[in-house]
Amino acid sequence: MVRNIYLSLRVNLLELSRNRAALFWALTFPLFIYTVFYLIFGVFNDEDYATFLLTGVLAMTIAANGLFGVGSIVKRIYQGGTIRLMKKMPLNILSYFVGMVLNRFIMLIGLFLFLNVAAFFISGQMIGPAQIPSVILGLFVGLWIFSFVGLTLSFGNIKKNSEYSIVNIIYFLMLFTSNALYNISDFNPNVETIANVLPLNDILHLLRSEPCNLVSITLWMIIPVAVFYYLFRKVDYTR
Repeated sequence: MVRNIYLSLRVNLLELSRNRAALFWALTFPLFIYTVFYLIFGVFNDEDYATFLLTGVLAMTIAANGLFGVGSIVKRIYQGGTIRLMKKMPLNILSYFVGMVLNRFIMLIGLFLFLNVAAFFISGQMIGPAQIPSVILGLFVGLWIFSFVGLTLSFGNIKKNSEYSIVNIIYFLMLFTSNALYNISDFNPNVETIANVLPLNDILHLLRSEPCNLVSITLWMIIPVAVFYYLFRKVDYTR
């Protein structure tokens, strides 16, 4: 299985390295969001807002990469007709997607280093060495959770043409109820109650080296994987 994961990781890295447009937007869009929000809201907050916003942009990017970058792949495989081949291959489907998650994880580490340096020049603040292990852990756990949540959501409407409808709703619901770009719990505790049921706030706690709900994180890491694997084994190819 380890060799299969390595091969999947290698293939996905090669594919990503050839997609210059994807690499461009993966770097520039998070930097754009960070710059705009810091210039608008940074003057109203203390100096800690710079690193608060940086981890928030990272969390937002993690969720987008998992839900849209990995989660939507399974529907393209189905619509392209290659899903029947994958079901017959000796390669376990989980190995294939774990390799894809690791590929995105490496990309996100590069994005974090890039944003951290850029944040220093923009705001004079950056995440220090002591917090980096928490950030790396948050990157991996968050990407794992959102990737398999996205895969499960895609499989839930695998035969429908609407690729992003449900995923978009889930993504923006998590983003605008979370403490990613601003501390919404200071404005509306009821919204925070909703956000705490969803995984994005837990990932933010990991990224910010804050106490987090380990039971909730563990469940989010296990249940979507099990549901996706069950749905994949049960799907029928009817074309």
